[in-house]
Amino acid sequence: MKKIYLTVITALLFCFFIGTQEIEANSWIDYTKGIELLEKGKPADAIPYLKRAATEANNASYYRALADAYEANNQFQKAADTLYTEAAIHYKIGLKNGDLNTYHAVKNKADKLNSELELYSLEHAKTVGTKPLAKYEPESGMYIGAFINGDEPLKEFGNLKYSEFNRITSKNHATYFRYWNYGDSFPTEWAESVKDTGAALHIALEPNNGLGPVKDDAYLRKFARDAAATNTPIFLRFAGEMNGNWVEWNGNPSEYIKSFRTVSQVMAEEAYNVAMVWSPSANPKRTINEYYPGDDYVDWVGASIYSVMFFNGDVSKSAEHVNPLDSLDDLYTEYADRKPIMISEYGATTYSKAGDMDTTDFAINKMKMLYHGAMLKYPRVKSIQWFSLNTLISSHSADRMLNNYSLTDNQKLLDEYSALIGDEYYLEDVVNGPFATTKHTELPSIVTLENEVIRKPTTIYAWAKTYDPNISKVLFKLNGKHVSQSNSFPYSIEINPNQLQSGKHQLQTFVYDSQGRKAIEKSVVFQTGEEPSPSNSESILYINEPKAYTKNGAVRLLTAPQILNGRTLVPLRFISEQMGAKVKWNSQNKSITIESEEQTIVLVINQTYAKINGKQIKLDTTPIVINGTTMVPIRFISEQLQTGISYENATKKVTITP
Repeated sequence: MKKIYLTVITALLFCFFIGTQEIEANSWIDYTKGIELLEKGKPADAIPYLKRAATEANNASYYRALADAYEANNQFQKAADTLYTEAAIHYKIGLKNGDLNTYHAVKNKADKLNSELELYSLEHAKTVGTKPLAKYEPESGMYIGAFINGDEPLKEFGNLKYSEFNRITSKNHATYFRYWNYGDSFPTEWAESVKDTGAALHIALEPNNGLGPVKDDAYLRKFARDAAATNTPIFLRFAGEMNGNWVEWNGNPSEYIKSFRTVSQVMAEEAYNVAMVWSPSANPKRTINEYYPGDDYVDWVGASIYSVMFFNGDVSKSAEHVNPLDSLDDLYTEYADRKPIMISEYGATTYSKAGDMDTTDFAINKMKMLYHGAMLKYPRVKSIQWFSLNTLISSHSADRMLNNYSLTDNQKLLDEYSALIGDEYYLEDVVNGPFATTKHTELPSIVTLENEVIRKPTTIYAWAKTYDPNISKVLFKLNGKHVSQSNSFPYSIEINPNQLQSGKHQLQTFVYDSQGRKAIEKSVVFQTGEEPSPSNSESILYINEPKAYTKNGAVRLLTAPQILNGRTLVPLRFISEQMGAKVKWNSQNKSITIESEEQTIVLVINQTYAKINGKQIKLDTTPIVINGTTMVPIRFISEQLQTGISYENATKKVTITP
């Protein structure tokens, strides 16, 4: 019997071996045929062979050849998707051998060819039930900041340069930063000149003699106490760009982490007005995460990103295609769920020494890509700092004298920057922390347009990126009719629901490359409805709409009211607090306690009873949690919280009054 089994197993293994060899042989034949056709300038004919070879063999080289064929045939999105498949193969290999350089290189090539199109709406609505904000993190919006200390046109203004910069950009900046050598006394004079403009401080503290001197000693303690004495918000970016070999503190992640933690701990003990910023360079990516000090020691995560025409000043290495947001993407994905994100330094060159060329239009385009793109796609990017310096004449090293990033040197760029930051999304006051402003303004926020309900005139933005870095136009069609065209960032359209019938509408968006070819299109459905007008005490909600409307404005809910099993469910905490009650959550027994002047109500998730002033009553429907929100039947709200509730079936409107 054993001999029979062995014979069968041997036969199966032989068949498998032969089958594998046949697949490899067939894929190799297809691959060589495809390469032959590709080299003859026949990419369309090569694609079927290369696609079959890559699919059968799952070979990275075959996928690369297929991507080249797609690109040569102007099928850019298929080329990008194929490169992402190749990158996934290199990622698996890199996890095993510890080298992800090839993965990042292939992914960058895919990003270059990838097209994206998303639609967003701008709204003014307070968000409830979100995670706690970090120190100095705004609920929404983005701080604008700048480095101008070496900006030649501003030198004549001395310590008044910050006020002058605010004047010529037509907006106060929330922060100003400068570099400071670790070991030097705290820059008190500079701090006072910045503070006089109402801005917060951003200090890039650099251990230029290496990490050895970084200790919990008298110097660091005094530096921290002097920082505290400013009585103003401070963002302390200690030893940034640590992943780059151009800084003295690169090369030893464990020593770096120890030093960062030391500085962070001393600041926590001596200077509660300091927010610690951990800020690698966006590139190289390979070792970034090895330097992370840990959530307990970091308040903000930053990144340095620059837009240049050529990599490393080499005219043979064009960087024109690079979207600055692609440089941010990996870092954002890794840390944004834990920390607010800061673009600690950003500059786009208006003149490139390599190629000896004016690149003003390039700088304007990249600037808008980053600022508008971060606003739309990356809601936890809460600050961008412009590096305004002409490095052609001012740089710490000769090999960095390659580009002009100065805003004040180029009037066209300055005008575009001033117009851009004029948007209310870009904030001029630091909030939410010691010595921060106490002003409470209704901050704008960005939400995806898909299935959104628009009840007041609203700006719709398109985030567009294509294989071509220069988009010629973006067209909008509303319900099949052409209504608008944008030729530069921000690509936007105004929607007035008062001019449309209530109900569903379709917005089609078409993006064209620099040669007038349609690069990508997208269709999104949204709804319009009447704008509610609640009285002083009313709250108005709509079924399946994650917003509530009060006299003080709109509130975005984590979970929309909804009908489930014939019961209308509403968010308990929001309604209770609107009625003046206090709500407490007990995570151990999953109970919710609602306290008002008249009574105390206790409910337990998924239990069919509640206690009213200690007396147990039976519930028709159990409280349930949906997306982290406790939902209860509207009837319970009406009867137990003694509120008036009306429901309009036609509009699905719920009106709640005390």
